[in-house]
Amino acid sequence: MKVRITFTFLLMIILLGCAGQKESLAQLDDEQVYKRAEAYYQDGKYQKAITTLNELRYTPSVWADDAHLLTAKAYIADDEPILAASELKWLIKQYSQSKLVQEASFLLAEAYRLAAPKPQLDQEYTKKAIQAYNDFLDLYPMSELADSAKYGKQLCLEKLAHKQYLSAELYYKINQDSSAVVYINDIREKYPNTLWRLWSDLLEAKIRLDQNNQQRARILLNQILVSNPDNKLEKKARDLLKELE
Repeated sequence: MKVRITFTFLLMIILLGCAGQKESLAQLDDEQVYKRAEAYYQDGKYQKAITTLNELRYTPSVWADDAHLLTAKAYIADDEPILAASELKWLIKQYSQSKLVQEASFLLAEAYRLAAPKPQLDQEYTKKAIQAYNDFLDLYPMSELADSAKYGKQLCLEKLAHKQYLSAELYYKINQDSSAVVYINDIREKYPNTLWRLWSDLLEAKIRLDQNNQQRARILLNQILVSNPDNKLEKKARDLLKELE
């Protein structure tokens, strides 16, 4: 009996707290509600921010588009990029004339990029992100977010190239060199400006060394070195070149 009374008492306290919050929000105007949600967001209380913004999102309020955008930002910060993407698509479609659409379009691409899993897995969201970045850059080429969009797109291209490289590397490890070279050439064609293109050059150099084609291996390794690779890749290329001396 004592346990039941205690549980009932705690439940009443929780319900009264929720009712108090709703009553408190009802006493605020739309701007004040938004500012309260914004404060929650800035304090890292993302779920509280989202719950507070529910009072504005699907209303005729002039703060509704702001509420959708901040909700999306809260979802991104709370590691829920797919929910953020849904929120942003709604904002872009329903408030097409809003001044916030530009930022929302950029964040949509970011949300898709963040939703993508590691390179070994399906990269549907990475491809969606690239399309969203391209759409943003087509619409807003002079935006202050353009450089960030280009950087985000490059990260996506690196990820797709990495996925192809992992396939090439796998074929190399199981002595299927011709299949490995197919993936290497695909990286060169589709992702020429990625770091993984240089790694694929290194992989082909190993293949050519195994085939005793030292001339081709040397060309590939020297190409890597003149491309300003990262330290790890540079060391591996130099080590292989030493084997040719």
